[in-house]
Amino acid sequence: MNTDFDCYQALGVAWSKRSYEIVLLDSDRVRSLYSTEGPNARQRCKQERIQEHLEQLIEGLGVESAKAQGLRSPITSLMHLRTSDCRVYLYVERHAALGLLKVGPKRLFVANVDSPLIEINPLCVLDFYVHESRQRCGIGLALFEGMLSGEEVQPSSIAYDRPSPKLLSFLRKHYGLHKYTPQANNFVVFSEYFSGARQRAENSSRKTRSIDAFSTPPRTRGLIAPSGLSTDTATDVGLKSAATEDESACSSQNENSGELNQQQVEGGPSTKTNRSHTVTTTTGARSSVDASLARFERQHQREMMLLQKSLSESQKKLDSLHVSNRSANRASSYALRRPF
Repeated sequence: MNTDFDCYQALGVAWSKRSYEIVLLDSDRVRSLYSTEGPNARQRCKQERIQEHLEQLIEGLGVESAKAQGLRSPITSLMHLRTSDCRVYLYVERHAALGLLKVGPKRLFVANVDSPLIEINPLCVLDFYVHESRQRCGIGLALFEGMLSGEEVQPSSIAYDRPSPKLLSFLRKHYGLHKYTPQANNFVVFSEYFSGARQRAENSSRKTRSIDAFSTPPRTRGLIAPSGLSTDTATDVGLKSAATEDESACSSQNENSGELNQQQVEGGPSTKTNRSHTVTTTTGARSSVDASLARFERQHQREMMLLQKSLSESQKKLDSLHVSNRSANRASSYALRRPF
């Protein structure tokens, strides 16, 4: 569709010097371009002209798309775009609008060969049109690739609303998608969507298990649970046994000291012998307490080493995540280019 105005200026990309542009229009972008507020009459007049040009672009492509698909009324309009969460990708040249791709989320009930009727909420291709005079020139592929890059999705994870035979052959040729189960709502959801959903669910559960294992406290990881007991139960049993040993040592020390006092009061020929025996017993109790304290100190050192190791591993994971996020942000900042 040729125009007598500058499409780049109407869409807010007048700075571009390339032969074509793929422009994303959502509700926020349309509202900003559709605004007629200005500091003076000249600015308001300019905004009104941009509004008229934008209406000609969207409405013209929507009407031509409906005519090509044999629909009674267009499904893409400027008013619908302003009041919905749909997004439109336009393939425009300086004085021509040649392609349109409309996407948006939908709540669908679909069935697969090996699964019952389920509810999904995928991204859907709702309208896809390339001008008849420029078909089979790579415009459709550039537009579709631009949408995949902007939405960060795979072709197999998208639902397609009433796809034409041309769109089905396009997906079969470029992405190898051809297996699907006919649905009552006329949406096409390829079989790869369900296998990909299962794989994503397995990856998510595996990631959750790894996070739970990594977040286990070092004390719990350092203890080995006996048969029939969980790790938490083993931890409680170990602490209780240590406390019981300390109590028994203290009670034996108190009993020995009581016997010593009683023998000192009663006196007799065996007082020195009993006193030496009591001193020996008290020394043994103290040595057992010292051994318990040394054992707990060694255990504490092992736990601190494990904690330091886990902290270093978590720091490495955080560093790798920061690097991947920076690379992803750098890749998303690149402008869309002609793929051929």
